[in-house]
Amino acid sequence: MFTVADVKCYHCGFVSGEITVEQGRPLQAGKFTAVPAYETSTVHEMVKRFGNLRCFRCQGPVFLDDVRNVRPRPVITDIRPRRGRPRRAEVLARAS
Repeated sequence: MFTVADVKCYHCGFVSGEITVEQGRPLQAGKFTAVPAYETSTVHEMVKRFGNLRCFRCQGPVFLDDVRNVRPRPVITDIRPRRGRPRRAEVLARAS
C-alpha cells in the first residue's frame, strides 16, 4: 500500500504536485512528482534555494492535502487468448 498526498499552497491554493510514500515510512522518504508544467530541474533548484519545498507559483509555504491510501495495481504478465468464436473482422484480417 502507498500513501499519496497533494502538495498544496497555503497562500494561493496551487497544487504543485504529489508525494508518494510507502505506508509506514516517513514522508521525507517519499517521491515527489511535480505537475507536468514544471520540469524536475526547476523543482531541484527551488529546493536548493529555499531549503524545503515551496509553491511553484508564489513561493509560499505548502501543506499536504487530500491524503489517500492507494493499493498498487497488479501487473498482468500472462495474456491469454480470447475464448469463444473469433470476431468477423479478425477472421477477415487473417484471410487477407
